[in-house]
Amino acid sequence: MQLTLNIDGGSRGNPGPAGAGVVVRDDRGRALFEGGFFLGEMTNNAAEYNGLLHGLRIAAGWPDADLVIISDSELMVRQVTGEYRVRSPDLAPLFEQAQRQLLRRGQWQIRHVRREHNIRADDLANRAMDAGADVIITDARPPAGATNATRSTPTADKARPPVQTARSRDTAAGGNGRRPAPAGSGSTPAAPGAGRVVNARCTIPAARGACPAGCARGQVFAFGDGPPADLCLDALAAMLNTVLALRDAPLGEDESVPALTIRCFRPGCGGVFELYCEG
Repeated sequence: MQLTLNIDGGSRGNPGPAGAGVVVRDDRGRALFEGGFFLGEMTNNAAEYNGLLHGLRIAAGWPDADLVIISDSELMVRQVTGEYRVRSPDLAPLFEQAQRQLLRRGQWQIRHVRREHNIRADDLANRAMDAGADVIITDARPPAGATNATRSTPTADKARPPVQTARSRDTAAGGNGRRPAPAGSGSTPAAPGAGRVVNARCTIPAARGACPAGCARGQVFAFGDGPPADLCLDALAAMLNTVLALRDAPLGEDESVPALTIRCFRPGCGGVFELYCEG
């Protein structure tokens, strides 16, 4: 089953009274959820992230469905895919919450669309702002006992710095997150530390002459109690917070950690790494 999740958020005044709109449809186009959420006072960008968090909470009612997320916030979409860094201290905890929720889904993708292609979610956000309260139009979620839905009100989770995660645009990284290291990898996997061992496998090497450390396709860099010594600082900066989130993600016994794709921060490098867990 595939779900389409349309989300939107906005404020009147920036910051000002804010609302978020959420629409969930099945693969036949039928509305499973339509609602607007009043958010109090915040900025437009914070409202967009709250729309994502509310949408992921609603979509958690169908934990096994593939999820396509649609948003007209180019900033948020590019931050979620890792193309932009999250520099705002106000958005950082919201970004991290979204990453933690996305870690629990097996297959997902996120797309940016023009505002005219996201009208229903925009309308619901405005209805919530007009009413000063949540406005629920359709709610066909499964019974609460049959879901793994998270808490109902998104709040800032300050347990860890923002997670700089990247998935290729309009695609999602899936799989079970447990893969053997390729033969001839450049690093020996480290012993487990406090959490899982996270490996970074180079899938696209750096452009010739762009990387001071160098990396070969298929080379594996293992994170145990510390970072690999042979990884360049720019790649380390790009993936460190994601490594920590993957290592410490609170998952149940029947859950696994999906593989994620990270792009090196170094300008002109072009290096891409796949992060996956062992243990």
